[in-house]
Amino acid sequence: MDLSRRPGLRIAAAAVTLLFTLGGFDQLKMPVLPMPADAAASAEEIAERLRDRLDDEVFESFLPDLTFAPFAMSLDTPLLHWCWPEQKQGIEARLPPEGVPAYTGELHAPEVADPLEVRFWITSPDQASRLVAATRRGTEECGRRPREGDAISDVADFDRWGWHGVRTLVTTESWTEYGDSGARVTIVAARGALLAEMSWAWAFEAGGRPGQSPLLQGTEAAASVLAAVGGAPSAPAPAGATSRATSTMMAAALPPPSVYGKDMRPWPDPVGLLHDLVCPSSFDENVHGGAPAITRRLIGEVSIREDVLFLADEQSAEQARIRPIRWARWGVSTGKGVKPCDSDDALSYSIDRRLEPFTRGSWTGEIDTFAVRRPDSQRHPARHDSVAHIAVAVRHGSTMVYLRWQGPAGADPAAALRRGRAALTRTLDLLPAGG
Repeated sequence: MDLSRRPGLRIAAAAVTLLFTLGGFDQLKMPVLPMPADAAASAEEIAERLRDRLDDEVFESFLPDLTFAPFAMSLDTPLLHWCWPEQKQGIEARLPPEGVPAYTGELHAPEVADPLEVRFWITSPDQASRLVAATRRGTEECGRRPREGDAISDVADFDRWGWHGVRTLVTTESWTEYGDSGARVTIVAARGALLAEMSWAWAFEAGGRPGQSPLLQGTEAAASVLAAVGGAPSAPAPAGATSRATSTMMAAALPPPSVYGKDMRPWPDPVGLLHDLVCPSSFDENVHGGAPAITRRLIGEVSIREDVLFLADEQSAEQARIRPIRWARWGVSTGKGVKPCDSDDALSYSIDRRLEPFTRGSWTGEIDTFAVRRPDSQRHPARHDSVAHIAVAVRHGSTMVYLRWQGPAGADPAAALRRGRAALTRTLDLLPAGG
């Protein structure tokens, strides 16, 4: 059973005592991966440095002409994602940076049985430090107000190869179907403008202790990855992303949130489902392990999602391009057709769904449009009773762009769709052509 792919942890209340001492880490040897003199200055450079360790297995989908990308945790999942106290205090403070060059994927490491889950963002040194501090507060909040059965075994400082942050160990009973217990270690650390999260997990005998070996060996593997990305600690910590990288130029070209409408802001809900107006489950399917990426979600007068992926080749880019469109069009069959996506709501079309070819400058792909009515909106006052949805999935060379706009359809859904199309086209026009 692949423990690293469990969607979350149900952490047992059994008390487990394990010392996380700095002395243990002082005994670790030099990084297994090469440690360049300088830190990575772009998401592309991070991907290149970790390419040989990437778990790049692609899985076949049950949908025609669609495959699943290599596994990767979503870039907008909160830091310390398993730490979810009942009151949800501090979760918003642990939301990662959005609209910045980033990387997510699973890495093979001989030191641990299961892959390392890694995420990197290139932001500002101030924001990276704030998020590390928020992560530390998150461990304290989860310790004070754990969910039923939750327990944090140990929290300690992490200070290796110029990276500074926090390291947390959690355990759970009945982790596997055979009744084994399990442990997960998460490191959240920053080096200048670089922010990283590293996690690994393992099972151990029920009623026992996690054991020092997988703990220290996993830390060695994580520290090696951090050294490969962060460079020699004697070199200056990066102050930001290099302006020469395509991912940096793409991130800088994204429009300010205000151009989309009133009161636009980053999504404050880490789950995000409450802020999708329709098709809530279709927009994580474009995450591609090991690919440099930019993602941003906005909510206000309308709902916006922007994703840019930089793939290794055109074939991978095309698979990434069709994934969110094809997945969103896989719906629930009813006697009167197919409902949008897999929503449980009693939705009906006011404008039928259409998927059409779309070209804008050097970008080519498809555009997906529809408008729906939600007859039961009175039972859900926070939702719109009608929604217009428009999404553009295009690519140029090995760069893929997915833009999605959702807003109230009102009395004239066709006009709402025209407004959404104009907004997405305007954003696409701002983006430099990819590779």
